Amino acid sequence: MALEKGPYIGDVTALCFAALPSRVVLAGTGAQLDCYNLETGARYFPSVHVFDGIRVHGIVAAAAESSALPPAIVAVHGEGKAKLFRLSTEALEPWQCVPRFSKWILDVQIFTKDDGHNVVLAIGLSDNTVCLWDTSSKKIVSNFHCPERCLLYSMRLCGDSIQSLQVAAGTIYNEVLVWGGKGSTCEAKIVHRLCGHEGSIYRITWSTDGCFLGSVSDDRSARIWNLQTKAVIVLFGHTARVWDLHIDAKMFITASEDCTCGVWSLSGELLRTLKGHTGRGIWRCIFDRQLSMLVTAGADSSIKLYSLSERALIPTTAKEMVMYRIDTGKNDGFLDSRSEYVRCLCFEGPSSLFIATNQGLLQRASLLPSGDVKQVSILQTPERSPLVCLDIFKEQLVTPEGCPSKEVLVACGDGQGRATVLGITSEGQIAWQSTWIAEAERQLLGAFWCKSLGSRFVFTTDPKGGVRCWAMNGETSEGPRHLAYFKSSLSSRIVCMDASLEKQVLVCGDQKGSLLFFHFDSILFEMEDPAVVEELDSFRGAHGISAVANVSISEFSNEGTKTISTGRDGCVCEVFYQRGQLSSVLSCHRVEKIAAITVLESVLCLSGSKRRIGLGFSAADFVLWDITNEVELKRISCGGWKRPHSSFVGELPETQFCFAFVKEQTICICRNWDDSDDSSPLQALQKQSHGREVHSILFFPDTDWLFSGSEDGRVQISRYAQEDLTVFASLEEHVGGSAVRALALSTRVYNSKTEASGIDDMQHAVLFSAGAKEVLTCWELFDKPEQISARWLSTHSTFSKKSGVNKDDLRYMALTVFAVESDGVPVYFVVAAMSNAILTVKAFDSSSKTWSRIAVLQHHKCPVLTLHHAVLPCFSQGTLANRFFVFSGCTDGSIAVWDLTNSVASFTVGEREKAQGLRPLSGRGSQGGKARRRLNHQRHPSQQQILKDPQSSPDLSQDAAVLSPVLVLSCCHQSGVNSLYVCATSSSTLSIVSGGDDQSLHFSVLSMQEGAGSTIRVLSRQNVANAHSSAVKGVWSDSEWIFSTGLDQRVRCWQIAQDNQLTRSCTCIIDVPETESIDAHRSSESSYRIAVAGRGVQVLNLAV
Repeated sequence: MALEKGPYIGDVTALCFAALPSRVVLAGTGAQLDCYNLETGARYFPSVHVFDGIRVHGIVAAAAESSALPPAIVAVHGEGKAKLFRLSTEALEPWQCVPRFSKWILDVQIFTKDDGHNVVLAIGLSDNTVCLWDTSSKKIVSNFHCPERCLLYSMRLCGDSIQSLQVAAGTIYNEVLVWGGKGSTCEAKIVHRLCGHEGSIYRITWSTDGCFLGSVSDDRSARIWNLQTKAVIVLFGHTARVWDLHIDAKMFITASEDCTCGVWSLSGELLRTLKGHTGRGIWRCIFDRQLSMLVTAGADSSIKLYSLSERALIPTTAKEMVMYRIDTGKNDGFLDSRSEYVRCLCFEGPSSLFIATNQGLLQRASLLPSGDVKQVSILQTPERSPLVCLDIFKEQLVTPEGCPSKEVLVACGDGQGRATVLGITSEGQIAWQSTWIAEAERQLLGAFWCKSLGSRFVFTTDPKGGVRCWAMNGETSEGPRHLAYFKSSLSSRIVCMDASLEKQVLVCGDQKGSLLFFHFDSILFEMEDPAVVEELDSFRGAHGISAVANVSISEFSNEGTKTISTGRDGCVCEVFYQRGQLSSVLSCHRVEKIAAITVLESVLCLSGSKRRIGLGFSAADFVLWDITNEVELKRISCGGWKRPHSSFVGELPETQFCFAFVKEQTICICRNWDDSDDSSPLQALQKQSHGREVHSILFFPDTDWLFSGSEDGRVQISRYAQEDLTVFASLEEHVGGSAVRALALSTRVYNSKTEASGIDDMQHAVLFSAGAKEVLTCWELFDKPEQISARWLSTHSTFSKKSGVNKDDLRYMALTVFAVESDGVPVYFVVAAMSNAILTVKAFDSSSKTWSRIAVLQHHKCPVLTLHHAVLPCFSQGTLANRFFVFSGCTDGSIAVWDLTNSVASFTVGEREKAQGLRPLSGRGSQGGKARRRLNHQRHPSQQQILKDPQSSPDLSQDAAVLSPVLVLSCCHQSGVNSLYVCATSSSTLSIVSGGDDQSLHFSVLSMQEGAGSTIRVLSRQNVANAHSSAVKGVWSDSEWIFSTGLDQRVRCWQIAQDNQLTRSCTCIIDVPETESIDAHRSSESSYRIAVAGRGVQVLNLAV
């Protein structure tokens, strides 16, 4: 029997460069060490566990000076331990282990002697001493003591040899002492005393020549000390504590708790702010001057790469920025509706920009290699009517000579309702023009090309949500033919669209965050008069109340037409539309929040590298974000998204990017385009995970897929495979960014007569999450080969978007869910414990997506921290029926048992029918209008529905039954019950195991008596005192084993004997600090898989 540790995902607390002979990055994640190839981004070999339960605090690598030694020597330290390794391209082999010190090790340095044949390790300790470990004799050969003995927060060693060793120590008195020894003697003296910080000094850095010293502090500043001139440079600009600092010959780099990296000039000016990490902050940053590469690592488990060439030292707003002023005529003073100013911008390509103005002027600006701009006026509207919309389509044509020729088609509209389509040659000349009246005066708001349809159709929009489709008559001056008018029932302006003749669908996004689907068929081309087309279906509030920025039809499958939309809520929404003979099915499969972008304009899928690039805005900055690698590529300060702007991105966004915006009547063009650059895009060496504490973790039954919920408000899907734990996807954030406190998974559907219903269990797997601000969210899960996908179903919350809090400031603390069949439809009964010590039972109807509160469980006087349920088939009046029980663990040490059988039967038989005519809010945000109202229009007879104001699906029940427990197990623990697990050991008995703050385990066995009523008998109770040396935070059980974990960073395995007595079998020290949850499943007949969550996630394997 053996319990073995597996991979850990959590804080990356150490980074170091090494040469093998190419440059590699060594990273310390928890207690394990990883080695990454900078060229490929892959690991050289599997993770190496260095310590037991101790984080890696520092890594130092040195190239061997003798052929007798390995290519590189690596020293790793954490707390009071240090180890030496031999590093090669094949493996990281343990070499020597230094005996544990009573003081913490703050820094180590590797020196060689005897012509490079021997290695000496200098070890700096927290009591301001330095020890020398000789690898040949394997003992401490010398000690250096600072004349001023005091405790330290940080230390950094510097020197090319032992004789030139210098020590910089950050004391508890907020000062830095620089001292050094003389040769191998114990003499030392203080050389410099550096004062100025107003907080604890967390880290110290030396320059390569030893002339400069850097320190970072709790006071949110970094200081660069010139040890020769005594001058000091203060770097202040972070909004939280600064954790790390790097000194380069041309710049300074800082890493902070605010999840940003600052790049500073040598004079202390902030040049760039690099974003990309989330959670508790960025712990470490290292920079390689030869590669011009910055590597950062943080609490979110990600390791990111940034290119910091000399061009990066130029402020972003000044790099390759071409600025020119448009001739505004006689504009003096304030602008009015007749003034000349820019209304629209649209890039044709990397070297050409179209400009539309308020006085009806259409211009083309060519960006010349010399840096100059050539402007050409193309069109002037009659009566100088303002150009209000502009769109461009570029197609490839073939001339009579057989040579390819690119023609640009420009669609624009003016304030008089005239639409114009121009054919522009590559020389900037108008090849043909077509103008017609598309709308009444001031009613034409948009003109669009659908790229998938080519140049055959152009679309125009009006303020009432209408879309007109026009068929172009070729390169003639004749007006196009009006084919159809697509009418929206939501009466909101259409701002983007895409269409497919193959799937006969037109998808539109409106200004209030909704998606609309219309029938779009070639039959429309044969009709003499324009057809009026009503919408087939709509997804209200797909992006909350924020406008849809872009929509595209991406692919077709058996699930329907896949549509990807982006919105000004910063989300990507994945919707599938499937049209049947009688009705259509519209389902939202995925909503992805791009945390780095608050206003998401579009997402580009690069065909060459298969990367996804997000374009949008964060506050007043335009951001180009690599979604795949979670790296910020560009950031331009432009003033926000409400001003005219346009962007153009190539296959390599790092060097092929254009952005134009208007500021103070000046068009600013930021252009970085290098076709000859064949460099590979930067990668994230390690994917992003939770940046804060993980409160709950669950296995998908009989698989190695994991679901985790964190304090950062995200639910994450991970997979354990081939001895590696990989993050696959992150589900939508909770409303208001509320923390995820608990997860519950339902994969089995019960009914009132048999143990399980005839519904396929895996096809009805639903994941529920509960968190702060009284938020419940659920996703439908799909178990596909090699992948689990999730589709958002509903969100229930009393969270107010206006005030930012819920009325009573209640929070969910625990959650459990089971499903019951009702008329062939699964109904999910959700039992949630709130912070006011009340348990509520809600029913979620998966067909109508309505929430109903059916019962309130009142008994506890203190908050409930854990819940679990059990379903037992029992005979009642001669028939076999399921009985549904819920178990709650309270902070007063008691466990209550509740019987929900009657409440479940009452709802599934009668009360569910009352909610059939009611429809919850579709979409993700507030989109139902103010006050409760009935829809006036009827798209389908079954959709006479009621909408309500809250942000998500309404609670339809006003009155709920108040239930009392059928059994209370008092004094299970001397203090709070932190965790609880219930397992059915037979058809009539079940076991309860719980862990508490009193460091004990409680194990009870209950028997269910047959007959009417809830007759429960306690067969046995056992309390295991001191099961852990600290609070027990998680337990899991089956009929044979119990697994427990606590704040002592241990996982303990307990075997259940036939007489229900517990025997401790084995213990393992884990790498997860501050453990919160545990889950397990039997991976084979002789092994278990265990997952532990807290400050990170780790998987363990038990062989029985």
